[in-house]
Amino acid sequence: MNMKVIYRFLVASCALFALVACQQNEVMDYALDARVYFNETTGSGTLEKNIWTMNYSFALQKSTLTQDTIKLKVKLMGNVVDYDRVFEAEVLADSTTAQSGTHYDLLPGVLKAGTYESYLPVVLYRTEDTQEQSVSLYLRLSVTNDLAPGNPDAINFSLHWADMLMRPAHWPEYYFGEYSVNKYRFAIDVTGHTDWEQAPRVTTGKQEGIYTITEIQREADKLNDAYAEYRKTNGPIYVDDNADPLVEIYYGSK
Repeated sequence: MNMKVIYRFLVASCALFALVACQQNEVMDYALDARVYFNETTGSGTLEKNIWTMNYSFALQKSTLTQDTIKLKVKLMGNVVDYDRVFEAEVLADSTTAQSGTHYDLLPGVLKAGTYESYLPVVLYRTEDTQEQSVSLYLRLSVTNDLAPGNPDAINFSLHWADMLMRPAHWPEYYFGEYSVNKYRFAIDVTGHTDWEQAPRVTTGKQEGIYTITEIQREADKLNDAYAEYRKTNGPIYVDDNADPLVEIYYGSK
């Protein structure tokens, strides 16, 4: 074997050794530096997508409910282990209007042994001041002895809540027209629905809580017919009671 062949063999061997060593180190580092990230989603099947903010309304709950716990889903980046691990979030004070202990309590999350998924519990309280305006809580996953924040694009989450109606995650503006609290309240009273997530043009079948274009248009027609009947006895409902001029509600584009 000539020197040139020997030299090439040695270079290739060193490169392979370095690559294997690097990969081993990456695996070790990844295993030692387990991380979590928010994994809240909306929709299902082909419609499922991640979300980084959530609205909650006590006005949609029973009047006797004084608090509720929101469980924000998180997911593990790394390997499972045979013991429980704790993760936490910090409050971004500059963006947050809710007061700890009054409007909410933020609790640590626990990733159970052998699992890839868990949740961060946030206790929300029903307070008198949220009957007039909403409050917000901005969170960022933080470092604990067990887990660190993961994907930088998925470590922040915001919650907004009130004891009044808030715009739902899916308001079909093209079919219902501009959102307003009065329109939303009437729509809930008539249809019993609180959200109208739209199905894609091509669907694989009926999914609970997902509406086709035809179904949403049918809802709009139903609401307009119901309002016409309501108005005969009760008088008009306005988009905004404080607007000038006053405009009556209508579901659709005028």
